[in-house]
Amino acid sequence: MNQIQLTPVIIPSLISVILGIFSTVILWNRRDNQGAIPLFLLFISISIWSLCYSFEVMAVEFSAKVIWLKLEYFGVAPVTLFWLLFCLRYANIQKPNTKSYFLIFSWIQLTTMILALTNDFHHLLWSNITLSTLYGGVLDLEYGPWFWIHLGFSYLLYLAGFYFLVKNYFNTPKKMRQQVSLIGLAGAIPGIASIIYLSGYNPFPLLDLTSLSFALTGIIIVYVLFFHRFLDIIPIARDTTIENMRDGIIVVDLNDRVVDINPAAEKIINLRFANVVGRPSSEVLSDLVDWISSSKEDSTPVKVLTLGEGQDKKFFVLNLLPLSDAQGSLVGYTVIFHDNTESHTLTKSLEDQADRLVVLYEIGKAITSTLKIDSLLELIYTQLSKVIQSDAYFVALYLPETHQMDIRILYDEGKRYPPAIVDASEGLSSWIVENKKPLLIQDLRKEMDDLPVRPVLVGEKKLSRSWLGVPLLIENNLIGLLAVASYKPNIFNTTDKLFMEQISQQAVLSIQNARHYEEVTRQAKLDSLTGVSNHNHFIEILYQENETALSTQSPLSLIMLDIDHFKLYNDTYGHTIGDQVLRLTVQAIESHIKTTDTVGRWGGEEFGIVLPNATTTQANMVANRIRRTLSELPLFNVEGNTIPKPTISQGIATIPEHTSDVDELVVIADRALYRAKARGRDQVAVGIPSKPPGTGDPETS
Repeated sequence: MNQIQLTPVIIPSLISVILGIFSTVILWNRRDNQGAIPLFLLFISISIWSLCYSFEVMAVEFSAKVIWLKLEYFGVAPVTLFWLLFCLRYANIQKPNTKSYFLIFSWIQLTTMILALTNDFHHLLWSNITLSTLYGGVLDLEYGPWFWIHLGFSYLLYLAGFYFLVKNYFNTPKKMRQQVSLIGLAGAIPGIASIIYLSGYNPFPLLDLTSLSFALTGIIIVYVLFFHRFLDIIPIARDTTIENMRDGIIVVDLNDRVVDINPAAEKIINLRFANVVGRPSSEVLSDLVDWISSSKEDSTPVKVLTLGEGQDKKFFVLNLLPLSDAQGSLVGYTVIFHDNTESHTLTKSLEDQADRLVVLYEIGKAITSTLKIDSLLELIYTQLSKVIQSDAYFVALYLPETHQMDIRILYDEGKRYPPAIVDASEGLSSWIVENKKPLLIQDLRKEMDDLPVRPVLVGEKKLSRSWLGVPLLIENNLIGLLAVASYKPNIFNTTDKLFMEQISQQAVLSIQNARHYEEVTRQAKLDSLTGVSNHNHFIEILYQENETALSTQSPLSLIMLDIDHFKLYNDTYGHTIGDQVLRLTVQAIESHIKTTDTVGRWGGEEFGIVLPNATTTQANMVANRIRRTLSELPLFNVEGNTIPKPTISQGIATIPEHTSDVDELVVIADRALYRAKARGRDQVAVGIPSKPPGTGDPETS
């Protein structure tokens, strides 16, 4: 039994042993992977079979050969059982616990191993064993009845495994079928060799081709293990209709690795199948790691994912579904990308329409809620910004007298800019001014050469990409415009244009009402004959300027002016000439005061002039200029003949030089006026400060 002989026919078997042991080591290291344990047991059986067959051939003594033959069946008997168990696990059909299948199908294999050891007593497995002279002496076997029972049952298990493997092949993604094909080829080689060996057409009589063929099987399995990540990435069976689904499908195994992806998902994540399969899901779906983790715990089952920009933007509803095999065992998860763009767009459109109706309603309310133009324009901007998302907003009023745009509201990238006046014949707004039509620009860079006007930079002084402006028209008369701008292209569309036109229709009514109110309010503050402030408004301004002067510690002068002998003009030349004298006096006054100064009709032929930041000396100079100018202005009667020119007497009082009280300021200026009259009229007198009580009358000095 200790004698052996070396012969070339054992080389394939020894190769099978080496590859089998090598594979078992690899499979043991990967034993946590699906299908690794059944395949590990399969290669142990193959290794035992091949090793014992090698010793059977190398043994010299007949008895030794028989012993190795009997031990060989500890590998032969369970091979097809482990093959079936592996195919079940590989095809995701059997649960990870294979004990039930093992118990069901192992009794014949166990019986065969026992009968092999005890064949000398019953000859059920081999009816006769003799020694042949071929190949240095190999066993010539005649088979008993149990051998054929075992063989038939083994073929049944073998074919059952192939059935599940073929079924899995057609349910496996096309790009992963090569792995399944190679596994099928590796399993088919021993089966074909077995049939040839038992058929009587064996080209190498008496040699067990099945054992020898395991060398090819081992080579294929080792190749698949290393170059196809066999058992590391196992394709999860699915229906081939998934290939044509519009929804994106990504399958992740229990090790959080991507094992499958359909063409729709490839387009969504912009990655090809070969670049995805086998990679961790945290790399492929990096933005969804937290969602996937929480979805496994059922805390966030649905997610909306937005991809793309502008008109290419798409919306996907994501679901994470557990993936189970036929027995209900969890084998992975499926991430489903449902293209919800159309539905989302419709819903968003309805929501936008609702928001826009609210905005139009709010602007409609503004017609009665405010009559101040600045407040109204601010409200229009606020409501507009709720619906149209933009980088910049403009609300401007048109000034036809100077052909300018008064930009009252200017927001750019969230920053409020002060009002600005721009030339209405320049910039994109000039096209609207000229044509009185909306202007929509999708991409200013591309359309620049086709535009008849050049942009004018305001706000952040950056060139916009998208621009939309609409005119504010009343009976085809331009009163202003609304405009929005973005630094991204293709932001605005015709729906936005229509909405802004609707806003403009509401806005012009509000602006017109506010302008009417301002005009009525202004007229109520003016003297209807001369156009200067009336008495009440003049007093109001005087008090306001006094508060400013006291808070800033700056001077404030008041000139009280009276037309000398005014009654003679009414009595001699008529009230028409009297009115002309009043207007002539105002003309002389306004020719020498600043825009910050105020002139008001105190009553009758008496006027007051408020001069902020003016000292007594400066006020005296202004008063004398007015007096001289009035004396130079021509005056005619109703017949056109020259008549005597009016003269004026003026009194001056200043804060804080004379007092800090408004009422006392008026009294001091009024007393100075009458001192000027008492001295002969047509002159200016400066007020005298009040003295403490008991010191005498200051006006008598």
